[in-house]
Amino acid sequence: MIRAISVLHCCLLLSLVAAADEPLRTSADRVVDIKHIRLDVSVDLQEQSLTGSATIDFVALQPVRTLKLDAVDHDVQHIWLLDKEGQQKQELSSENTGEELQIDLGQSLSKGSSRRVVIEYSVTQPQSGLHFFKPTDDEPNVPSMAWTQGEPRHNRYWFPCVDHPSEQQTTEIIATVSDRYRVLSNGKLLDRTPLADNLVRYHWRQDKPHVSYLVSLVVGEFAVVEQRWRDRPITYYVPPDQEADALRSFGRTVEMLDFFSDRFGIEYPWDQYAQVVVEQFTSGGMENTSATTLYDGVIHDERALLTSTPDRLIAHELGHQWWGDLVTCKDWSHLWLNEGFATYCEVLWWEHALGRDEADYLLWQKNKPARTGSTNERPIVDRFYPAPRTMFDSRVYPKAGWVLHMLRHRVGDDDFFRALQRYGTAYAYQTAETSDLRKVFSELTGLSLERFFYDWTERPGHPVLDIETTWQPDDGLIKVVIKQTQDGDPFQFPLTLEFVADDTANSVTLEREVSEAEMTIYVPMRDRPAQVRIDPEYTLLAEINETKSDDWWQAQLTDAPTIAERIRAVGHFADSNKESDRQRLVKSLNTDDFYGVRIEAAKALGATGGNTSRDALIAGLQTEHPKVRRACADALSEFPGDIQVSAALHEALDRKEPSYYVRASVIDSLAEVDHDVDPTLFEEELATNSHRQIIQQSALLALGESHNVEVLDVLGEWTEPGHYRNCRIAAIKALANVLVRNEVSRAAQTHTIERLTQLLSDDGTHIRVAVAKALGAVGKPAEPARNRLQVVAQHDVDQRVRDAAESALTAIREGNGEGTEVQRLRDELTNLKDINSDLEDRLLKLESR
Repeated sequence: MIRAISVLHCCLLLSLVAAADEPLRTSADRVVDIKHIRLDVSVDLQEQSLTGSATIDFVALQPVRTLKLDAVDHDVQHIWLLDKEGQQKQELSSENTGEELQIDLGQSLSKGSSRRVVIEYSVTQPQSGLHFFKPTDDEPNVPSMAWTQGEPRHNRYWFPCVDHPSEQQTTEIIATVSDRYRVLSNGKLLDRTPLADNLVRYHWRQDKPHVSYLVSLVVGEFAVVEQRWRDRPITYYVPPDQEADALRSFGRTVEMLDFFSDRFGIEYPWDQYAQVVVEQFTSGGMENTSATTLYDGVIHDERALLTSTPDRLIAHELGHQWWGDLVTCKDWSHLWLNEGFATYCEVLWWEHALGRDEADYLLWQKNKPARTGSTNERPIVDRFYPAPRTMFDSRVYPKAGWVLHMLRHRVGDDDFFRALQRYGTAYAYQTAETSDLRKVFSELTGLSLERFFYDWTERPGHPVLDIETTWQPDDGLIKVVIKQTQDGDPFQFPLTLEFVADDTANSVTLEREVSEAEMTIYVPMRDRPAQVRIDPEYTLLAEINETKSDDWWQAQLTDAPTIAERIRAVGHFADSNKESDRQRLVKSLNTDDFYGVRIEAAKALGATGGNTSRDALIAGLQTEHPKVRRACADALSEFPGDIQVSAALHEALDRKEPSYYVRASVIDSLAEVDHDVDPTLFEEELATNSHRQIIQQSALLALGESHNVEVLDVLGEWTEPGHYRNCRIAAIKALANVLVRNEVSRAAQTHTIERLTQLLSDDGTHIRVAVAKALGAVGKPAEPARNRLQVVAQHDVDQRVRDAAESALTAIREGNGEGTEVQRLRDELTNLKDINSDLEDRLLKLESR
């Protein structure tokens, strides 16, 4: 029987065709079960090497003769098969492909047979996974340190393992290092033994199973601050010169442990919890089991805390200890079970510690990224991902967090957290996939939830709603027309509508299941409502475009009890060019009780423009709340060439501003507004230290806005090793911007492109990504970098770098860079000048006759 195929199914079929270049991603068959990995290694920070042995216990799940382990560029000396007593039995032969270690076990093992192999090996300056740092002539202040980063599949670069989330094992690390250093790893510290020759041996053991990418090893000099939680050590490893900021930054961890343990109904499952701040970490944080690794931006001094906080990152990574570590996604297709849960842990902590308004504002900040980019192109559960790294995008962070928020409100708080407890208990120390989560919720609540999980995890996109509300006085009816206008089939979801009467006893609240492309609702009321509230509790991820009367919008702006509603009203009036609506926004900026609404009002005033908006934002530069001051400074960037704005920003720069981030925003906006600022003003800011060197970053980007090409020398120097990584990245972006925006001599252009090309060999992943993007922005003029970019696109160890290089090559080849368009305009201008010059010559000749 041939059945009709819906538009959505057609879209999905087309998606499958488009994804045909990528294979279907599923968990691989497990031929063996790795039970335990014991690493006994010496770590030499000066030689940047790790030498020792990996002892691997495993059980055959199928008849097997060859044990295959992921091991990239390991120098393997010997492989031994041991008997049950751990005595040497025989040396094994193997094939080392450079990517995989294929060990011939000497005989075919029957199903259920257990064996132990010992691999003696070393790695030196591995491409990834294990990162070494030490002071050099160029970077004398870099500390001696080593740290690992395994996710998604980088631990194979420093120890042999099955490097896939479907495989779990207990682990043990015995690390011998110089006694100058501390060693941190997973689990419990069993022993610290001083040795001869100024060495020390640390013995860490993680006796509960976890996946290979969560195995961690950190070696370096740290100050360690310790607290206790339920008789377990809670430790913070920080650079020695930042010890005073450790408790200010991490001190709420103990309260978070209490909260999450109680909220999930599962006590924190590991023997310790350590947080370590390392040199030049490649991301914000990594939830290694019981030992989270973090970037240096997590440490805050008093001034940084005025407009920034480490708590979201700390809550996110701590939440992973349950969702990602205790229960781990079985395949990268189901990554949202890790990252979406951790993202929602941020919201849960915000709600607990700071209140409903703060939680809703955090959800608001996640709403737009949850509805843009890849979220409209691919589903959350993506079985055709090109590479594991490509799964780490807005689908599995903000969108997945929103999916959990909607699920919570679909089933209710009690059932939501009961289901989480059951899910975390049933799959503890195991892997899970999306269907496992759905089944737990379905069995506990009696709800199918199949359509919910289909809409929100198996198809891309979100509802786009056009909602028109009118009052029909003759009939005493509210008429609400709801249209779903997104591509594809309608979503199915509950929508709450509330009509607030002057006499609240006459107010009406109703919930309707929306499943059609269009539906109309009539609601009888005694009198015209004072407020119309759509999704008042902020429980739906959707683009909502409302049409309703002006007084209802005004009431929403000033009287709505939830900040999400008031912010939506701000957005409505931001689309207006009426002076009266600007005045409404000014009032919100100055008087709303919640700073987040004031921030959004500042953004709206910047977007609407006009003298009223400008003057309100200038006044806002001196408001008491630092986050609102920052928003006003940012919004003033929307007034290019305005003399009054330039003067106000200059004045703000002269004031003693306590917030690093407000000062940085003033610099950013001044560079946007006034392109004739003397570059030395920004160069002076390069001497100002701040949290994450945010002021220096802004100053460098400001120099990139300059029309004075002499700034190329200063910017070029700041791209070099020895400067803070984010400052180097800012300087790289700024260099490209100067080339794009200005007519630069061929010699200067060639020198700058050569400098950027050389940086494609930098050790830092983020530096290489920034350089590739900068060359792509330059476009056709970056042609001399093409050959080097081709090598990087094919061979760089990091997928992000390869992707950035490929995009740059496309921009250069097709002439899509910003610099290409500028060069085209310049060529056209030169041609016009030549034509004009030729006409002038001909005119002079005619006149001379």
